[in-house]
Order: sequence, then structure tokens, then C-alpha cells
Amino acid sequence: MGVDYPPCLPAPPRRALIARVTTGFFEARGFRFRLDREGAEVSGAPTRAVQATIDPGEAGLDGDEPLAELLGRRLSALLGAPVSDEEGIFDLAVERDGAVVAAVQLSCGEDDEDVLELLGERSPSLPVRALVEALAEALRGPG
Repeated sequence: MGVDYPPCLPAPPRRALIARVTTGFFEARGFRFRLDREGAEVSGAPTRAVQATIDPGEAGLDGDEPLAELLGRRLSALLGAPVSDEEGIFDLAVERDGAVVAAVQLSCGEDDEDVLELLGERSPSLPVRALVEALAEALRGPG
């Protein structure tokens, strides 16, 4: 049995379902990854550098298509909203317990290198390896 709304009252918006599908973030190993459009800064000081590479195969991104396209599609699926960049460059903020613990750029290697590069800064309490493993796991997906 449905609810009839008087003509003067609009039906409630159906955005709640969309909001649940379009989260704008994804999680892995206790970290929350989101696109960084505001220039997130790592909570607390000082910070340490992040400079790492991820093999596309470890992240489930091996295929015949350009790596930038594969990465954009995978991030779109994880974030629930379309994201793309011709060069495959994405800024991410990484949170743990509500605090930003890393602000990084995930990009495809230069000159069509078959590698993902992770550059940025992190909290001293966050090991680079933990960050790389969590991101690779999220990109790889379930299974």
C-alpha cells in the first residue's frame, strides 16, 4: 500500500538511494580513500614523504587498454561516480579515524611506463607499505 501525498506536498526525494550508491569514498584495511578536490592537508605535523610504486598487476589493472583508462574506470566504480583523467592523475586524501593521514597523488608512470606512482605526504605514524597495500587491495577489488 503506497502513501498518497496531497498535491501541496511533494513526494520525498529519491536521492537517499543515490547517496548510498555514490559514496565518494572507498575503504580498505581501516583507511578511507576519497578524491581530494580541496587540497587536503595531513593532520598534525611534521609530515613525511610518500614515494612508492604499485605494479598494475598487483592492483588488478593489467589489461590491453591504456593504464589511465583502467585506473579511471576502477576508481569510478569504487567511488560510485565517474572520474577520469587522460593522463591518469588522481589526488586522494586518506583518512583513518576521521583524521587525514595522507594526501597523495596516484598516477600512471610517465612515458607510458606500466607502473602506478604514489607521491605525496603522510603522517609519520603511517608506514608507506601499509598505505600501498591498502590502496592495491582496494583497486584489486573483492576476491
